[in-house]
Amino acid sequence: MGNGNVRESNSVIGDLQQALKLIELPYADGLYDWQADLMVRKNKDREITSARSITSISFRGFAAKGWLYSSSNKTDRTTIRKLASTLAKSTGGATARLAKPSAIKVDEKLPVEKDTQQVPLEEKLQRVRDIFNLARSMDSRILDVRVNYYETIMERALVTSRGTRARQVIPRTRIAVEVVAKENGVTDHDYLNLGGTMGFEVVEDVTEQMIRETVQGAVEQLKAIPPPRGPQKVILDPGTVGTVCHESFGHGLEADQAIRGRSYLKDMLGKKVASDLVTICEDSTLKGGHGSYCFDDDGALSGLNTLVEKGTLVSFLHDVETAAAMNAPLTASSRTQNAAHRRFIRMSNTYSKPGDWTVDEIIKDTRNGVMMAHWQYGMEDPLGGGMQVVSMKGYLVENSRKTRPLKSITLTGRVLEVLGAVDAVSKDGFLTDPGNCGKGPEDIVPVGAGGTWWRTTAVIA
Repeated sequence: MGNGNVRESNSVIGDLQQALKLIELPYADGLYDWQADLMVRKNKDREITSARSITSISFRGFAAKGWLYSSSNKTDRTTIRKLASTLAKSTGGATARLAKPSAIKVDEKLPVEKDTQQVPLEEKLQRVRDIFNLARSMDSRILDVRVNYYETIMERALVTSRGTRARQVIPRTRIAVEVVAKENGVTDHDYLNLGGTMGFEVVEDVTEQMIRETVQGAVEQLKAIPPPRGPQKVILDPGTVGTVCHESFGHGLEADQAIRGRSYLKDMLGKKVASDLVTICEDSTLKGGHGSYCFDDDGALSGLNTLVEKGTLVSFLHDVETAAAMNAPLTASSRTQNAAHRRFIRMSNTYSKPGDWTVDEIIKDTRNGVMMAHWQYGMEDPLGGGMQVVSMKGYLVENSRKTRPLKSITLTGRVLEVLGAVDAVSKDGFLTDPGNCGKGPEDIVPVGAGGTWWRTTAVIA
């Protein structure tokens, strides 16, 4: 493996590889993980800086009773051999099959324009303060500004009994600016959220115009009215489209859920699940995507997977176990929060491909309806196929024009009905928003979600 990565982990990786020889199971692997985080938070009351680093290692083996794990936050040779010996005591071949990813030899670091590790802490603090002060100064109605800066760098290495020896270094940086405005007893807000597998350039590229638009958005929301209720023509912004693709739809495509009968999509492969205008992708190679990586935690190389092709479901998301069970290709979707956690099938960057309309054309073609903007959250229902997606704000569309601002909008209904009703997809405005996703209350991994603008028919609660 090459040199120059964040930490000198060659010796630990070598020890993991040697210790694997103690484990006589049909399949075994060793995982090393080191993560360092820095967070800066500033508002009118306080400025907080916190930093931490976490190291973990684990062995995993596939036996007759399924997966066996042993893990530790210590990386010395004695601990490594002790962990391997724990699995070595297990006997019995596995009855289930595993898909076999090709053995890989990888040593990569995702490139950035300005490495955060080379930027002094004081420079980072000053940039956060500058953004805070600029936003506060733009309007007398600004009650507070909350600036959150977050950077992390992850070094992860995998060795397997099939010959894989791979390491990846993934830097991620995010900046979020929330502006809170108040007037005549009414308080509301707007936000800016940027980030991905990027360096400090994402913070330096925050312009005065971006901040001004966020301030203006917060002030505009002071006069926002409640959205109309019931069935509506709805235009979804790219962030909200991504929330539908990830939360409402994507979780139902995790094959471990489908095999257990816990997905409403389990029998839909090859069938229509959306309008012909909808193509949904899952791409762990997306440049700058918050969920991007070089290889997954089973050792499958990252790649672009089409999940829905012109409305037809063409693929689930797989790990080495589900790919074998469903006789399907690997999708590089096995991920873990760190080596101390077990691996699950997870999304990376999930988005809808662009279409043929412009945003202006969609608005002009919509006599009356609602535009959603700035997603807040979505709730998954992989078993029942229901959906709830909430945007922070929106706009009325009246007589084919965007008019009055709206307060928070909650979109509800059946996922497949909403996808099937999509009748316009824009070619402009593509983006993916950075976020984090948990499977259950823990096991948080970075993801991205987005697309371009959609128009559909749905119920606003």
